[in-house]
Amino acid sequence: MEPSIAAVLGQIKSIREHTNQILQYVMRHGSVGYEKEIKIIIEEFNDAKTQFERIKDKQKFDVCLRNVEKIPSGWEAEKALLRMMDIECDKAIGVLESIATPLSKDELDKLSSLREELEKLSEVLPNINYGRNLEEAIDEYEKGDFLASALISSRVIIYALAQIPGESDEEKVKFLREKGIIEKGRKDVHESIIKASRLARNFFSHDIKVFPRPSEAHSLLGEAIGILEKVSKVLKEEIRRE
Repeated sequence: MEPSIAAVLGQIKSIREHTNQILQYVMRHGSVGYEKEIKIIIEEFNDAKTQFERIKDKQKFDVCLRNVEKIPSGWEAEKALLRMMDIECDKAIGVLESIATPLSKDELDKLSSLREELEKLSEVLPNINYGRNLEEAIDEYEKGDFLASALISSRVIIYALAQIPGESDEEKVKFLREKGIIEKGRKDVHESIIKASRLARNFFSHDIKVFPRPSEAHSLLGEAIGILEKVSKVLKEEIRRE
């Protein structure tokens, strides 16, 4: 996919998901306590609509999205607004998916390399779910859903790092150095693990305002595989001691 189309598509899918979550709550309990969430979702929808209009001008299609200006007063009106936004998101997703273009050969080659690395690593991982999650993350990236790919990679990174002793990321890196899994002079590896952990936690928090660029989603995939390789050595050593 073209990065701009992929980013807007991912944003609108996320908006639709959150809209449905809020709608289910409002239908059961009313909007009490959710006014701020509805306001945020409207702001995000209008931002996505602006980006959608830019793609529309470039791609020359006729589909228009309705305006959402403010939260209406009244329970029934709020439900109607959320349903309308859900419909508009579906409309936008259908259009964007229909004009999506395949990944470039370079991007496909990079994904192929990641798959090869994962296949080799899967032979030594103690838990098949590591590999299953990253295979899914690679598939989502290949489809152009960079948000889904980043979220899946993020949870692998967070879960994998939780298997390394230490309260903080710095303590975990120190442990890996002391065990000889990271060479003491490799400051770049130290920094990449810290950066991957922080990036993963940002996406994993499901902050509706955070959307990964394709390069960030790809980076998270690579970092997840790299961190798993180190974790496999830690777990292998623990099993040997037992």
